Amino acid sequence: MVALLPGFERPRIIHFESALEYAFLCLMLVRDDVHHIREQPPAISYVGTDGRPARHVFDFLVSKTDGERIAVAIKPMPRVLKLNFAAELEAVSAAATKSFADRVLLVTDQHIDRQAAAEAARTLAWSRPSLVEAAA
Repeated sequence: MVALLPGFERPRIIHFESALEYAFLCLMLVRDDVHHIREQPPAISYVGTDGRPARHVFDFLVSKTDGERIAVAIKPMPRVLKLNFAAELEAVSAAATKSFADRVLLVTDQHIDRQAAAEAARTLAWSRPSLVEAAA
């Protein structure tokens, strides 16, 4: 997706891997308080709930205009439940330093307002032709 945020020097492509991530991105890109979005930021090393070393890569690192940085994990709720992902994310969150993110956020399909996401996508579509030209 081609996007332009205040923290970008020029329009750039933001990659996403699922419809849920796309919906989240659309909702973030129309907000006035989002300064920058980085997809797939560096991995966080942590000790898993099984006691073994592990690594986690967040889907996005969202920087807000007030300076807050939020590491975002996006997963469908059935997968969160099946993998006990909330407990694993707590371990990841404990290992994440304040220099990486101020807080960790889990976003599931139950958190996304599909109608609002569709409206955000339509809003972005109106601006997309000029962004694509600038990114080329």
